[in-house]
Amino acid sequence: MSIGASLQSLFQGKREKALGVSERLMLQYSAKGDEASLAALFDLHSTKLFYFLKILSDSTIAEDISQRTWIKVIEHRHLFKSGDNFQAWLFTIGRRALIDEFRKNAKLEYSNEAVEQFTVSELVKHAHSSVEDDVAKGLEKDVFKACLAQLPYKQKEALSLQFEGFSLSQIADMCGAEKETVKTRIRYAKDSLKIMLEKL
Repeated sequence: MSIGASLQSLFQGKREKALGVSERLMLQYSAKGDEASLAALFDLHSTKLFYFLKILSDSTIAEDISQRTWIKVIEHRHLFKSGDNFQAWLFTIGRRALIDEFRKNAKLEYSNEAVEQFTVSELVKHAHSSVEDDVAKGLEKDVFKACLAQLPYKQKEALSLQFEGFSLSQIADMCGAEKETVKTRIRYAKDSLKIMLEKL
């Protein structure tokens, strides 16, 4: 093997290692139609996707949209590119399918304007402690989920995506919003949750 070939092999190996497990699986599925790779992706991400969609809708709609999302993954696997984050790609497909469903059934008036339901003065009063601290102190998950469900759609969406581990930039890309808008939605969501939790 030549030195050039050895170096090329070494660099390709490093690039391969830089890809996450899900990204490698999706690239294998995209290139070869490998059913085992798709099954592994489903096992890794289906529960997270369902939970994200359920927070924004209900169990029945979430189940339906989850199925549609995986069908779209199968149909559009050729659109996944090396360097893409698989979970962000998957959640973007799911999010768009959910918004389409809401629009079709007139359940949601969705626009890209930031519409918030709480006044700034209410939010500032409670801005000193975080929701995560309350959860860490042993707050019941069901109570937290019930409060989360009461948030305005865009706040709930942004906060749920942050809980899934997405960065502000990724959330902004997925939601088609400015990074600062996403930051504001998350802050309002946390502060609003704090207000609700303190009333319990």
